[in-house]
Amino acid sequence: MERNSNNVRSGLKAALFMMAMLFTGGSAMAGSVKWEDLNGNERSVLKAFQKEWESFPDKKQKALRRWASIPATERARIRERFGEWKQLSPPQQKKVARQLARFKAMPPAQKARIKSWHEWVKKLPEDERKKLKQKWPGMTEAERKAYMRDLQKKYGRS
Repeated sequence: MERNSNNVRSGLKAALFMMAMLFTGGSAMAGSVKWEDLNGNERSVLKAFQKEWESFPDKKQKALRRWASIPATERARIRERFGEWKQLSPPQQKKVARQLARFKAMPPAQKARIKSWHEWVKKLPEDERKKLKQKWPGMTEAERKAYMRDLQKKYGRS
């Protein structure tokens, strides 16, 4: 049990460190915030880093403090998504990264339209979302458009 607990702690540290590096780019000068200067929530969320805290570069400390400021439910969602990311194969990760880069390059109006669409899809009944997720990859563009028109007729589009 002790070994498993250490593995979990080690995995959590690695995940938090990875997220911090993703938030900041990873480089910086010597840390400037003492552990005692963190507020109670920060110390609680970041307790796995207490021993090495003051040796961390400033950017890493800032990233971890930013992580601690995120609501617990959002941190849990991020951890879950990160776990999903780690389970993807390298080619799948590259595909997702390309899609994200393409999305980030889009004009704001197009991004807003896509976000609105995804929010609408999230409101569909669970069985309909599962069916959509299963069918979508094998559909042609024309089939996708027809399928989505049918969903809009069935559930309305707000």
